[in-house]
Amino acid sequence: MARKYKLLLKIQLYSLFDINRLVHSHDKKEKKRTLCIGIAGLAIIGILLYLSGYISSTFANIGLVQAIPTLVIVIYSLIVLVLTFLKSSGALIGLKDYDMVMSLPVNNTAIILSKLSMLYITNLLIGIIVLIPTIFIYGMNSSVEISGYFILFTALLLTPIIPMLIALAIGTLIVAVSSKSKHNNAVVLVFSIIGMLLLIFASSKLQTMGTTQITDISTTIIDYFNGFYPPASLFSKALSYNDWGSFGLFVFSSIAILLVFVIVISYFYKRLNTQALSHHAGKDFRLGELAVSSPFMALYKRELARFFSCTIYALNSCIVIILLLVISIMAVFYMPDVIIQQLETIGIMDILEAVIPLIISVFVCICCTTSASLSLEGKSRWIMCSAPVKTITVFMAKIFVNLTVVLPVLWISLILLRITFTLTMVQTILLFVTPTIYALFISAVGMLFNIKYPRYDWTSEYYAIKGGAISVLATIGVGLVLSAVPVYLCVSFRGYAQLIVITMTVVIAVLALISYRILSKIRLYM
Repeated sequence: MARKYKLLLKIQLYSLFDINRLVHSHDKKEKKRTLCIGIAGLAIIGILLYLSGYISSTFANIGLVQAIPTLVIVIYSLIVLVLTFLKSSGALIGLKDYDMVMSLPVNNTAIILSKLSMLYITNLLIGIIVLIPTIFIYGMNSSVEISGYFILFTALLLTPIIPMLIALAIGTLIVAVSSKSKHNNAVVLVFSIIGMLLLIFASSKLQTMGTTQITDISTTIIDYFNGFYPPASLFSKALSYNDWGSFGLFVFSSIAILLVFVIVISYFYKRLNTQALSHHAGKDFRLGELAVSSPFMALYKRELARFFSCTIYALNSCIVIILLLVISIMAVFYMPDVIIQQLETIGIMDILEAVIPLIISVFVCICCTTSASLSLEGKSRWIMCSAPVKTITVFMAKIFVNLTVVLPVLWISLILLRITFTLTMVQTILLFVTPTIYALFISAVGMLFNIKYPRYDWTSEYYAIKGGAISVLATIGVGLVLSAVPVYLCVSFRGYAQLIVITMTVVIAVLALISYRILSKIRLYM
């Protein structure tokens, strides 16, 4: 089984970032594009490493050295939990290449282990970015023995396992329950959004410390996180007290839960996939009048139906904007007055009120359906290429789906935030105008990148939406640079914050117009 497992994992690794295509392709332009994307990816990783180190240094400077490892382990676990949950519906169950894989001379255990290994590797990369700078900062600011470093690096390797399996178990349970419904995709989407909101609500409980707990905040943080996440308690005891019993229990529990999960899923694997891939008749066919609509509306309805029929597509596209709505609701009803007073006292409230349109725009730039909408056509792309409509009509239908998903939730969130913060007339106008323009811009840019870097040869929607899809990564990267960097400039040059926001709004509006003009000149071919 080990050999078959290695071969399956090797195939998945090759397809993750188009490594196989890069190695065997003779197209020099494609190799150059991939090289540029790789360099950009390394640059982003470098920035994230710097931010992780900077945050850890800040905690060290304010006397929270002992709390750093436990804090980062819990944050890392939450990140793994959320990101794995977002792709859980298509990670193990309901894969499009299920029939092809099951026809191979491999058993269920090898297939499941190869899929889990892929998720583990991607989560481990996140852990390296989050934990490596923290380990060095912690070592520089405290007396850590060799055994302590061994515990830290072991935690780096084992921490992703439990949250990853929890997320997959919840996702698998949702698929199993929804597969008995005629509208299984809608049920999966609803349950997944509810699950994400519960995870967000649970993580928000981390901020419930009162002002009376400030006397020994380092100990308070460690104790609170230990109660919130039991594996963190074992890790904390092992690191702080050199407790090898707790360390052994931490290692044993991670491996034991993994083995139990693999055994259970292997036993039900065929049954779950059979249910997930089964199709139910929505209703009996009855002859009636044929509904007629304009070409644009027909394409728009088709795109909207695809959006709701693909759970991972809908989740990855709307979960961040839903998170924005949750934050806005919490800001109105649950933000304590003491926090607002503290922000005003230390002078952060003024800059926050000036820069909030750009902060909201960061959320908007992460939500983009167009960056994968063309790739999701897959083998049926001949339909849009041969349809008797203008190409720009196809593009606008896909763009309007993104605006339909983003703008209503965005505007409701902005109204709630306007209630929370005291803004001037100019700041209020920018609060609504700037994120809306960013939404128009990122919709067009996502479409352009997907035209430039389509991926039609996917075996699972995951690879068109997340797994190394260049168009998705490029869209998010451009959006974050054009929204997050101005936030940094506003913080660095506080006196010119409002001018920077106005300037960026105008620049993004111009770039949006240019992008739409470019789209109007593009033609689609098979």
